[in-house]
Amino acid sequence: DAPEYYCLDFGELRDELYKPGIPPAEWQKHLKTAGEDGFAPGTLSTIAPIRFGELLERLIVFPCYMIMNAAPFMMPPLLWACFGLRGCLTFASGLLGAHWFLKMTNPLGSIKAAQYVFTERHIQKYNSIKWVWPKALQPPNSPGPKIFCTIPHGLAPVGTVAYPGWSKLFGDRMYRPTAAAMVLKLPVISYFLKCIGYIEASSPSIKKALNNEENVHVVLDGIAGMFQQGDKQELGFVKGRKGIVKIALTTGAPLVPVFGFGHSALWRIIVDPWRIMERISVSLGVSVTPFFGRPFGLLPFGPPYRTPVLMAFGEPIIVPKVEDPSQEQIDEYHSKMMDGFTRVFDTHKVAYGCPQKILKLV
Repeated sequence: DAPEYYCLDFGELRDELYKPGIPPAEWQKHLKTAGEDGFAPGTLSTIAPIRFGELLERLIVFPCYMIMNAAPFMMPPLLWACFGLRGCLTFASGLLGAHWFLKMTNPLGSIKAAQYVFTERHIQKYNSIKWVWPKALQPPNSPGPKIFCTIPHGLAPVGTVAYPGWSKLFGDRMYRPTAAAMVLKLPVISYFLKCIGYIEASSPSIKKALNNEENVHVVLDGIAGMFQQGDKQELGFVKGRKGIVKIALTTGAPLVPVFGFGHSALWRIIVDPWRIMERISVSLGVSVTPFFGRPFGLLPFGPPYRTPVLMAFGEPIIVPKVEDPSQEQIDEYHSKMMDGFTRVFDTHKVAYGCPQKILKLV
């Protein structure tokens, strides 16, 4: 049968192929394919091997990265309480100094080179990241820039960090992930994100990238998506996310719904019954909720479980280019996008090993 779906296992991709100079055609040789029934049950949730050094790097650097995200909010009051104003100022000066040093020396180099940074490569192996997509996205089909919309966010949407895949697999064009404005202002962390190509998750920034013929990726449920949890169902916080549809209509860029299987199961997130931390996090644009990782979900800021992650790409939603779309048009294509999330989830949930789960969009 002719292939209907394609899959790349980043965890098993040979390291010598993971370089900027390797042409996209070389990656195409390592794709697995399936017919209209999709991949066999459980075949998209396997765990790839990882070398000890790569595993050790992840066990150390994952917590460091998560602490750096929280440090600008947690450390100043903690240091103030312990050491007073001097301790607080010393910490702030050190953090800003490190940020300045990184910007001056720029160790990551160009955006294209930075997207191949070894830490993200190790994540792909640690969480056995796989991508699966329909033939409608397989080149040369669906040319032109696209808006990829992923749910759920989870604590961190690690399936998205196979950065070279967005250009290697879906047309040789620059890829622009998005992040909250607050995150792109954090010292040190913002240097790494901007070097990789992150832009602000705002209408002007996204439109500019699309006009530059660049692919854009949005984790659609954002900070609110971290708190959408359920044992027997996956929750997607997307019913109110219509702004991205308006951007698609005004630019004519197709919307591609993407579901990240495994994103909601990587850490143990503490959600208070009054959802106070959720409201604070959404207001700040960055999560301040407690979470725990390995071992056994007991270590604060600990590394995630070695849960396999599958990024399942749906059929592209083709939209007309409308200078001033009406609310009816926005609602129509927003409804199509939500249907796209449900279809891609139902299509691949058996292959991921969770046939009984349902997707609820809230």
